[in-house]
Amino acid sequence: MNFLIKPLAKLIAALNSNSKPQSVAAAVSFALLLAMMPAFNLTWLCLFIITMLFRINYGLEFAFLILFKLIIPLADPLIEPVGWKIMNIPAVSALIYDSLDIPVLILFDFNNSLLIGGFAAGLALWIPVFVIVLLLAKLFRAKIAPALAKSRLMILIRKAPFVNRFAGAVNQYGGMFQ
Repeated sequence: MNFLIKPLAKLIAALNSNSKPQSVAAAVSFALLLAMMPAFNLTWLCLFIITMLFRINYGLEFAFLILFKLIIPLADPLIEPVGWKIMNIPAVSALIYDSLDIPVLILFDFNNSLLIGGFAAGLALWIPVFVIVLLLAKLFRAKIAPALAKSRLMILIRKAPFVNRFAGAVNQYGGMFQ
């Protein structure tokens, strides 16, 4: 049961941690961008490495990357035609097919319409997702977390043995049950 408690406790602690709300919002936005693209190519790997250079909440990035990777395949039928239209722009098409002559660039998978469409959709959604998550993180920290911690229901729930262990795990990572 510990294998379930610790990751969930880290997620709740990260939402309520001392890290800036901007780092939480950037982590979710980068996770969405990465999840929109197929993963087994150098483009995805390079973008993933670039995200590691920013000061973001990596735990939330990984958690949301997994979550988004489970959900995004449902949007693939909408993403792929966008990539196909971008790839058929004459200047982009010429650039893609010229890059295929260079052996290493084939590994970047630029001729994949799902990758191009996912990258374009991820870039288009990055700022709106950032703003929404930033507002939600600030709201959670200012209003929801304190009210939740002081609620009668939470006081009753804390008395359960499983929840006691969970609350201890969240507090260990700097959580809201203090």
